[in-house]
Amino acid sequence: MAATSLLLWLGLFASAGVISLGVLWCLGRLTGVAQGPATIIAASSNEARYLFNGDLMFDHDAGALPAAAHGMSTWQEMRDWLDHRFEDLPHSLADLAEGTPLLARTRAPGDGAQMCLLRTPHSTSVTLSDPPYACPAERHDMLTTTARMTDITDTFGAAPHPIWKTGTDGTILWRNTACEAAFDPATQVPADVTSGMATAHRFSVTPDQEAEREKPRWYETRTTVHHWGALHYATDITQVVSAEKMQKDFVQTLTKTFAYLTTGLAVFDRNRKLALFNPALVDLTSLGAEFLITQPDLLAFFDCLRDRRVMPEPRSYASWRTKIGEVIDAAEGGLYQETWSLPNDVTYRVTGRPHPDGAVAFLFEDISAEVMLARRFRSQVELRQSALDSLPEAVMVIGSDNVLAFCNTAATRMLRIDPDTCFADMTVPDLIRACADALPTPDVWSNVENSLHQRQPDAASDRWVAIAPGQTLDYRIDALPGGVRMLMLRGHSGAVATATEQFAAG
Repeated sequence: MAATSLLLWLGLFASAGVISLGVLWCLGRLTGVAQGPATIIAASSNEARYLFNGDLMFDHDAGALPAAAHGMSTWQEMRDWLDHRFEDLPHSLADLAEGTPLLARTRAPGDGAQMCLLRTPHSTSVTLSDPPYACPAERHDMLTTTARMTDITDTFGAAPHPIWKTGTDGTILWRNTACEAAFDPATQVPADVTSGMATAHRFSVTPDQEAEREKPRWYETRTTVHHWGALHYATDITQVVSAEKMQKDFVQTLTKTFAYLTTGLAVFDRNRKLALFNPALVDLTSLGAEFLITQPDLLAFFDCLRDRRVMPEPRSYASWRTKIGEVIDAAEGGLYQETWSLPNDVTYRVTGRPHPDGAVAFLFEDISAEVMLARRFRSQVELRQSALDSLPEAVMVIGSDNVLAFCNTAATRMLRIDPDTCFADMTVPDLIRACADALPTPDVWSNVENSLHQRQPDAASDRWVAIAPGQTLDYRIDALPGGVRMLMLRGHSGAVATATEQFAAG
């Protein structure tokens, strides 16, 4: 019985040994320990070990991931966590040579940390050690946070724009070098900015007494509010404020200048809103100032002009909209100019011109007096021409440039000429040639030509002179102001009558 119990206990011990050896062998396979020259030393208490299957982490030592690094599950995330401190880290663990450990070097000289990477057929182990510190992962995380904060502080400190930090009560907690050089946030910045109540604000900084000649500098702030207070960013906008002031002064100057113009002016911006107008526009168009101040768009502006009968009435409203679109396009190209004849005997000349930055301007000119004068002048010219045409004598007026200006109907019939239908001007030689062809008297026409070329006032003849005994043709040359000559021919019978009859018959 004793022998049987002994054998039973020996069998149990043997089975337990075999099972223990199997468990140890499996653990060795899982942790990457394999037969061969390359082996990994067992992790000590001051090491942090991470196991990867490919680039995915599946195990790590207790405490190897600090609170800030929780959630890290890939090699890329861990590489980003380690990269600022260690060099030569592979982009993927698959790039490691199997069985050959890789020792990553530290970037800072004197840093005693070590990073060992070893790839085996079953997994890849990453071991972080930092003697003599017992928790290398927590120390690395602390150094990472410190380096990140140092980088942020250096970045903010070297920024060319003023930046400062305030607490919840508005107390200045920190400011960069540019802020120290520009102004004191505690005394020169409005309280609503430092307290974080205003997210955007403009303020000016008055120069010191020693620099009274310098102009105030303007800053624009942007504030971000946090639970611990606020962070303020300031930008120097002195040049922007100066440009805005110059633009405002320029617009005021233009407004004062345009106020005395008799031409109506309407300037529309790139959004086709009325941006500028002068009092003459109100007087010419009868559009109320209260309507123009609301900055109507182009279509509303022209619609109001149509309602007040200040522009020609369109045949249909649909064609009116199309017409306004064509007007705008032509004005943008600088090609729009029309004359509006209104029913109340008022005539406007409307001109559209493009302006910088996509704006467009319309000019309204009252040309009623000009049109009336032109009509009266045209009527007088027609009346004088009718009076000349009623004369029996042939009348020809030669300008100071020796070109036939006009003639009456009797001259056209006698000399068989029509200057109004000719493309080329008729000069004195051409006129003399036509006279010689119609009335062949060479000696007489050469004398007439010489008299027409003379420009002295006493060279004119104010008497009727017979051409020759028995002839029925007389001529007269009168001097008019400005070097103008008037030639008149009159015939009673004979050759002149025959020439006139032949012209009429032909």
